[in-house]
Amino acid sequence: MPRVRLDPVLGCLLAASVVLLGWLTLGTGTPRAMVVACWAAMSIADLVLYLLARRVYRKDAMTAAPQRFWRAVAVTGLIFAAGDSFQLLLTLLDPAVRTLAPSTLQTVSAIGGAAYLVCVTMSYPNVLGTRQARTRFFLDAATIMTAVGVVAWCLVTRPALSDAGPNAFFTAVVGSGVLLVGVFAAAKLGLGGNSPMVGAAALPMILAAVTQGVANIVVPSDGNEARLPVHLSLLLAPTLLFAFGPRIQELHDRHQTPDRRRTDARRFSLLPYVATAVTFGVFIAVLSTGLGPSAWGALVGLILNVSLVIVRQILALRENEHLLDRLDESLLEITRRERRLESLLRHSSDVTSVIDRAGHLTYASPALRRILGLDPAAVLDRPVVDLLHPDDRKAIRPRLDRLGAEAGAVMSFRSRWRHADGSWRWLEVTATNLTGEPAIGGIVANAHDVTEAHELQEQLRHQATHDPLTGLANRRLFADRMREIQQEDAAVLLIDLDGFKSINDTYGHSAGDQVLLHVAACLRMAARSGELVARFGGDEFAILVMGGDEPTARGIADRFLDLIAAPADIAGRSLAVRASIGLVVGSAADPDALLHSADMQMYAQKQHARTKAAEPAI
Repeated sequence: MPRVRLDPVLGCLLAASVVLLGWLTLGTGTPRAMVVACWAAMSIADLVLYLLARRVYRKDAMTAAPQRFWRAVAVTGLIFAAGDSFQLLLTLLDPAVRTLAPSTLQTVSAIGGAAYLVCVTMSYPNVLGTRQARTRFFLDAATIMTAVGVVAWCLVTRPALSDAGPNAFFTAVVGSGVLLVGVFAAAKLGLGGNSPMVGAAALPMILAAVTQGVANIVVPSDGNEARLPVHLSLLLAPTLLFAFGPRIQELHDRHQTPDRRRTDARRFSLLPYVATAVTFGVFIAVLSTGLGPSAWGALVGLILNVSLVIVRQILALRENEHLLDRLDESLLEITRRERRLESLLRHSSDVTSVIDRAGHLTYASPALRRILGLDPAAVLDRPVVDLLHPDDRKAIRPRLDRLGAEAGAVMSFRSRWRHADGSWRWLEVTATNLTGEPAIGGIVANAHDVTEAHELQEQLRHQATHDPLTGLANRRLFADRMREIQQEDAAVLLIDLDGFKSINDTYGHSAGDQVLLHVAACLRMAARSGELVARFGGDEFAILVMGGDEPTARGIADRFLDLIAAPADIAGRSLAVRASIGLVVGSAADPDALLHSADMQMYAQKQHARTKAAEPAI
């Protein structure tokens, strides 16, 4: 963590620690000066611990449990500061003081502060939700604690301590208790899967507790001035180490959300096995000095330690067996699901395909062979647009590009796809962009064959807008087209046949239908491409000329009259057909008015023709 190494606060703490501990260890000062300096440094370090821990727990992003822990650390720093400051004051007021000689208030504050922090640590929530997880935790913690207990036992029962007197023995016992409690608290946070601090911040705080306990055991306070420099160094070192923890945590939290420290409790940890190795090593070491209380205690601890490890291994084997059974069941279920999915895809009436980011097919279900007659393996790595109809390709390609650019987007469309026999099939396609899914990594498309339904729809649409006899547009389509161009000028030719009723009456309706078909063919030939020819019903027809060009419209009318003037073979007879045409040019904004004007023009021409002819001309 480079930001930690370059931090000025940590740099100052480290420099002050090296200078003070170096000076105390060398013992270059007078005993009184070193004692005063030790209590003063401890008081300042306690206040630094409070300030740094306070900065950590006042972070807005911190949740309740870590905030409560760091608040307890800050309170502990204040309690320590009160006791150490009081001891500093007593030392300054009594010039005769040349040893530590902690007062009752200082001892009570040290024990009370540590007990308070331990209680908060023990009540810290963990993530051991299952019975197996809690059992693993207690077995691992017990294994570590037996190793620490063996070390403490061997240090307390060593021959050198018995010669130091009852006060030294009591101090060593207290140190053993501090060591055991500190290690257990660290084990709870480390193995519980929910630590309020990162490992880099926890390390100096755990070392502080271990150093304090070992110092009380190994170097008890017996008033011996020869051991005073070492004792002062070991007393100050834990206080200084403790202050590093909150600063490291604060630096970490600046660049990472505090809640991310929470991790699942691990099923496996090396610490219990390291503890067993330590226990075995301590037993070998004390056994070399003889079979005394230390060796017997170490042996009992080793047996207990190994027993816990064996129980833990048995539990792990049972859990592994259970996990393997669950894994087998999961694999079997996955196999069943894969077979079920394969069967569904094989017998599905829809084509399921996957298209990569480049637009190439990476998967096609077996239904592709039934719908398009194509081998699924043969179309892999081909651009999907190659299968589209050229007329549809231009419209679909941009939409596919937009779909590929947005993860999770969905698109539906209907288009024509090439069949293996060269024909075209209409497919209804729904495509979803799943490029963000690692197992898919592409666009998933489901296509359903709607050729028959599409043709039926087109047939119904044509029937709704066209005359069934002649195939011309009907009045509805004619009116819709006029509404579409209502902002433009248009010419309307309204045609009505002359004497059509007499043909029906004389030659029958079949002959009448042939006359209508003949007229429709002449109208198609007379009209230009793009102009709409319609039959309104009976013998009434119309032509819509875009642009409102009157000469063009009259040219169409003249061509039509010339075409129908030639006799036609109707029901085995040669018949000539005549018609009246009403032609108007104007704005299509009011289609009804334009049609009405054409209708009036047509009837005026019909009336004029009747007055000229003695009888209807057919």
